[in-house]
Amino acid sequence: MNKNLEHLSKNKATYILDEYEEAAFRFTGTGSGNFCEVKFKGKAPYKVECTTALAMGALLDGKIITEQDYKDF
Repeated sequence: MNKNLEHLSKNKATYILDEYEEAAFRFTGTGSGNFCEVKFKGKAPYKVECTTALAMGALLDGKIITEQDYKDF
């Protein structure tokens, strides 16, 4: 299993940095619908569907970061 997917299955929230897209994501693994949060450097986060190519790319290839790293991004 992919390390990011494994982390997501064991934790309430997983924060992932996609360096290629220069975006940080917050995946919850639970909640309403298939939505996650994405934020670009210095911008406010917003919801996107977790099934988008952008979100799936981060989930499969991104690097796990801390909640504070996500907030500071």
